[in-house]
Amino acid sequence: MNYSGIGFRRDIADSIIGAEIIKPSFIELAPENWIDMGGYWKRKLDNAAYKYPVTCHGLSLSIGSPEDIDWKFLGKIKQFLNEYKVAVYSEHLSYTKSGNAHLYDLLPIPFREDAIRHIVDRIKRVQDFLGMPLALENVSYYSPVAAEMSESEFISRIISASGCNMLLDVNNVYVNAFNHKYDAKHFLDSMPLDKVVYI
Repeated sequence: MNYSGIGFRRDIADSIIGAEIIKPSFIELAPENWIDMGGYWKRKLDNAAYKYPVTCHGLSLSIGSPEDIDWKFLGKIKQFLNEYKVAVYSEHLSYTKSGNAHLYDLLPIPFREDAIRHIVDRIKRVQDFLGMPLALENVSYYSPVAAEMSESEFISRIISASGCNMLLDVNNVYVNAFNHKYDAKHFLDSMPLDKVVYI
């Protein structure tokens, strides 16, 4: 059975809650935009979460960063996921943080053996802490960095070794295939599609 979700945004919140025009199977939101929210918008989110299952697509985990995981931030994520009974928490297979700077861009991780080991270790620690699997999204990138293998092998090996799931972004597949001149269908065929939780 197919299910279609929609991003929960403030400007369409009432339409989603009212379900008069928009009737999704689930709603998706970035938890960073709602954590510690109170008052009017907290009530709106509570109303939406009462009507629909909630999935979360994060922006700030920075799974590929060289420094340690931000455990204080992850603690807030865990509390939010538990409060709203979130079954799927996805993030980007990239990094956005270096040192004390949030770069607000999805930076590419080198397709290398040492990067796989680093990321798999981080994924396992995050999953253990949250008590649930992550789903990692394939991201678009401007240029591969010091690549030792293909993007598809890199992603597949991380998912296999970490036990995480996958958010398959088909637009990113198309963009990367066009920019880096590989076959999008071949890329999809090489993905662990049994680990895809949503598209």
